[in-house]
Amino acid sequence: MIIYFSLIAIFFSSMVYGIIGFGDALILIPIITPLIGIKNAVILVNLWGILTALLNFIKYRTLLDKGYFIRFLSLGIPATIFGTFLLIEIRLEWIELILGIFIFGYSTLRLCQYLKKKEDIELKSLINTTSPLIIAGGFSYGLLAALIGAVGPLNVAMLEKTGHYRENFIENFAAIGFSLSIARTPFYFTTNIFPYDLFLLFLLGFPIIFLGTKFGQRLTPKIPIKAFQVVVFCFLIVISVKSITTSIISLLLN
Repeated sequence: MIIYFSLIAIFFSSMVYGIIGFGDALILIPIITPLIGIKNAVILVNLWGILTALLNFIKYRTLLDKGYFIRFLSLGIPATIFGTFLLIEIRLEWIELILGIFIFGYSTLRLCQYLKKKEDIELKSLINTTSPLIIAGGFSYGLLAALIGAVGPLNVAMLEKTGHYRENFIENFAAIGFSLSIARTPFYFTTNIFPYDLFLLFLLGFPIIFLGTKFGQRLTPKIPIKAFQVVVFCFLIVISVKSITTSIISLLLN
């Protein structure tokens, strides 16, 4: 029953990832955590994320922004390796609470700005990869991705800030996600924290992810760019409220 329910959640979350380029971990981790535990959920979702990111990376590979990619990973990879070691001991509820507050504030502000715009977004000379915020964002993303798994909103903020939209946004998000997932994968096995008792679920997740992501990719081009951004930030607001609520409850109960 646990496997069956988890596979349904995996399909839905990977479909969302295929449509908007992120959100699989934000959806999936809260759903399967009551079934397998937060630490196991973070580890499996990070590993499954290799395939979802690879599928989007391949589909939109011509849109890779190499400047953004290199700057983001310069501190992102060391941070994600450091965070993987911290995962063994650190309490995660405080991190989830702080991140949820940040996501809610940023997403609410950006959503209001987009709703005020009457025209759609024009993709003309918008990309800017010179901001030093990219390097800081890479460090924060790498560290928190290793600890709680679902920190896509940080990359959303960086990509949106530097003018990456829809397919361009999806490609660069996927390139970052794939690289950092690969970087931390060996440590799940060398530090003996991989949940081998869930190995069957781990294997069954990959074909379901493939189907869900491919289905979602077909829907992306049909969404106008402004509507795409509005959907992204509405989604983030819902997830941030969930993160704030669950982390506060967990802290109060423990």
